[in-house]
Amino acid sequence: MSNQSPVQYPIRAAAKLTGISIDTLRAWERRYQAVVPLRGERGRVYDTSQIRRLRLLRDVIERGHAIGQVASLNDAALEALLAAPLSTQSQVQPATEPAGTPEILKPVMDAIEAFDFAQANALLGRLAALLPARELLSQVVLPLMSEVGDRWHDGTLSIAQEHMVSSCLRNLLGGLIRLNTPSLPQARILFATPAGEMHEFGILAAAMLAASSGFEAVYLGPNLPAREILAASERTRPLAIVVAIKTSSSTADVIRELKLVASKRPMNTELWIGGGDTGQLLHALRGSRLVALRNFEEFETHLARLKGTAL
Repeated sequence: MSNQSPVQYPIRAAAKLTGISIDTLRAWERRYQAVVPLRGERGRVYDTSQIRRLRLLRDVIERGHAIGQVASLNDAALEALLAAPLSTQSQVQPATEPAGTPEILKPVMDAIEAFDFAQANALLGRLAALLPARELLSQVVLPLMSEVGDRWHDGTLSIAQEHMVSSCLRNLLGGLIRLNTPSLPQARILFATPAGEMHEFGILAAAMLAASSGFEAVYLGPNLPAREILAASERTRPLAIVVAIKTSSSTADVIRELKLVASKRPMNTELWIGGGDTGQLLHALRGSRLVALRNFEEFETHLARLKGTAL
């Protein structure tokens, strides 16, 4: 009988044996528990059965399935998918196939995949110079956020790449706010997210649209306690306070923070809420005279209304 230990492969070897990048392997493990590697003296190690499973997952994904749909299947089910004709596999495929990367974003995505921060920044800056604010938002910013989010969830973009895109968009939108703010603004609008809410791209994009419409955008950023938002609104006296939340952030703490802003804001300042489950928030904050924003079109409609009152 042999006392030889089972063969174990470090993550770099696993990546070479399976053709799956190290970043993708880590994303599959972290988000989907597609495999659970052992921990050796030098980090993650994979045994031969895990290498085989990763190859099965790779082959199934190459046939058009998303990792989120197949990661929980056992090896026998994965083998069955590979053995079945493509026409019989609709039950595990997405209801709607992705349309693919918009042509305008392909050079940007190539730069992101290559970790070329300077090139991604330069390409986005070039698009910003060519497109009006509304078209930049609808054709570049929102599709890029969606594309990167989908690829991150599928494990085809790493956390580092997602963070790089966030930095590029923050630079782009922040620069456009400064560039578009008029020298004699008609009125101010204040932008923030409540304490605990870290997602800022919604309010960044909204602030850019407000600045391009002739308003002074007072951008306070994410994760701001209600009392700080109120203190800033007392100093700046904006026509509106715009806060953004995600659906998953509609917790009791967030509702309590928004109730404080709603009840203590300056008398003539409106409170606009967008970016999440506004129906739930409106029910929780009924009687607070709120404006619910379901999309950027509604935001622009209210901007035009405020613009009319500010003249």
